[in-house]
Formats: sequence, structure tokens, C-alpha cells
Amino acid sequence: MDSKKTPFYQKHLQNKGRIVDFSGWALPVEYKSTLAEALAVRKSCGLFDASHMGEIAVRGANAFSFLQRLVSNDLSILNVGQMQYNLFLNESGCIIDDLMIYRMRDSFFCVVNASNKEKVLKWLNENIQSEVEIIDKSMEYSLLSIQGPKAVEVIEKVFDCQGINFEYLSFKEIQIEGEEIIVSRSGYTGEDGFEIYFPWENSSKWWDKLIEEGQNFELKPCGLGSRNILRLEAGYPLYGHEIDDTINPYEASLDWAVKLSKGFVGKNELSKIKDIGAKRKRVGFLMLERAIPRQGYSIHSETGVIGKVSSGTYSSNVGKFIGMAYLDKDYAKIGQEIEIEVRGKLYKATIVKFPFVSIKTKKSKKLKLKT
Repeated sequence: MDSKKTPFYQKHLQNKGRIVDFSGWALPVEYKSTLAEALAVRKSCGLFDASHMGEIAVRGANAFSFLQRLVSNDLSILNVGQMQYNLFLNESGCIIDDLMIYRMRDSFFCVVNASNKEKVLKWLNENIQSEVEIIDKSMEYSLLSIQGPKAVEVIEKVFDCQGINFEYLSFKEIQIEGEEIIVSRSGYTGEDGFEIYFPWENSSKWWDKLIEEGQNFELKPCGLGSRNILRLEAGYPLYGHEIDDTINPYEASLDWAVKLSKGFVGKNELSKIKDIGAKRKRVGFLMLERAIPRQGYSIHSETGVIGKVSSGTYSSNVGKFIGMAYLDKDYAKIGQEIEIEVRGKLYKATIVKFPFVSIKTKKSKKLKLKT
């Protein structure tokens, strides 16, 4: 079966992007250099095609109570125009998917992982209640993400921003050139940045506009490879690596997204886990010797195998090989030395605190965006 193509597929080819299949989509893994692209996002800015993500609208008189029962975080703290990281959990308290939820005027806009969209839709419809409508809008929107310290300057140029304070983890629905678009101050890199949802049809022109204005701010088109490095540096989990439907939020170090003060699917099991403590924990590690840690590699201590690598890569911004792993709770301590088995040989590493790089989104300046 041929991979699905986003509206920006031809732009990737024109920029000599190396195309791979990712969750059934033809997307660039890199253009010229994965490491150079990761460096550019930390120093200036980069542009990513994230149109493969799933978008699901939930609306109706009972939309709030419906979603509030299915997510681990507390939607009641969201005002219209704000967004929140959240988790869908099964009855065992394990993660069906992680997602961002946008609170709009008359609906909730759920942005889910491409690989999990059908599973999430099935889960939502299995739990449907009266006066709730679930709409798959994934083919109505394309999505571009511009990330980095100079991203705000590009956005100001392209969208003629003025008039409304625009802070991190907030969004605006705006009309420009006769089109309704959504601009959120968010991303998956740890940098200041924006995710922009365009009508799917004829959206390729926006790639050109962002690239053209971005030339003045050292913007680079970026692929999946640099996105993976950047999210690792920021300490962000990736579904299928750090989280899945056998892992709970306490193990995944995502307990900050769990609010036991409200009722939700999976709460009973999570309450028990909180009381007794998780048996394993997601941690970050820094290689002390030169070796590439890959998913599934065993981690050793003097007592034997104590865990497995979930993700690993070379970070051009840190200047070392870094990774994430699940470790026995007794070894999941900052400063703990471990050994990772790479092709039958043990290499030294140490447990470090997330993130691996300085997170700059909290310090980003306010943007004024015209509606």
C-alpha cells in the first residue's frame, strides 16, 4: 500500500528531503543533515510538516463531562483559547494515547498520534454518551510546526501579528486571506514555537510563505530525525517507545498529568499504584563512553539486568549520546551509574535529570496576534 501524502509532499521533494514511511505517511526524515537541523532549531528555527497527526473534534452539550471522564488531566482549568497535555487511559490505568486538547468556544479539539487515531476513535465511540458528537477532522487540516528562538519573528512577519496577548499553551482561531486557521504556541521540541493548522486544500502556499520569510531568520526545513533528537533532548516521551498501553503514567514520569481529585477511567488502578509506588521508572541517561544506545538494549548494574533502553540518539546540542530508559525503581536515581549492553559489550552511562537541554518556552515573549 502506498504511503499517504501530506499537502507539502511536493515541497519535501523540491527541497530534496529523504522520504520514509512513518505511521503510513510519506514524510521527510531529513533534508541535508539531521544533526544540522537539530542545531538550527536550538539556535534559530526550523519548519516541520506534522500533517500526519490526527485531529478529532468532540462537541455537544455533554462534550465536557464526556472527555473529563476519559482523560487523566483536569479539563476544568482550561479557558477557551487554552490547550492541555493529556492522556487517554484504559481500565488498567495504562496509556491508550497521549494528546493535546484545545478548548474552543463550542467544542474540544483533540490532537492525537497518527498511529493511534483509529484506536482512539474506537475508544471514544465505545464510551459515547448522549448529546456528544465525535468528528474525525484529520483530513480537513494540514499542520506545520515552526520551532526555535526566532520562530516568533517569522510568525510576526507572515501573519501580521498585533492586538492580542498570545502566551505559551494558548491558541487563536484567526482568519487570514479568507481562510480559517488555528495558531497555537506549542510544540514538541522544548523551544518556543508554533503549530499552525491550515485547511487541507491549497495549504502548500503557506510552506512557501514561511520558508520565504524564514530565510531572514536562518530557518531550515526539518525532518523526523531532528524532531526525534529534539524531543529526546527535551525529555518528551514518544508513543511506541516510552509509552504504550502496557505502561502507566507513574512509570512514565507523567504523574503531573494525572489528577486523582476527579473521576476518570483508570483512576482506581492508578490510586493503587500511587499508594504502593511504581516498580519501574522512565529516566534519562547520558553515555559516558562512545556507543549508540538503541530501543530494547539491556541495562545492567552489578546485580544484573535492571532495565531496557526505550530511545537513544546522538545529540548535536549536548555533544554526547543520550537516551531514555525504564529502570527498576531502586536504580532510577539521578547520578546512578549504569552499563548499557551494545552488541555484546557493556558501556558506561549515568542517570541525569530531564531535560537534557535548557527549556526556553517558559521565558518566551508575548506575541500579539490579530484575529
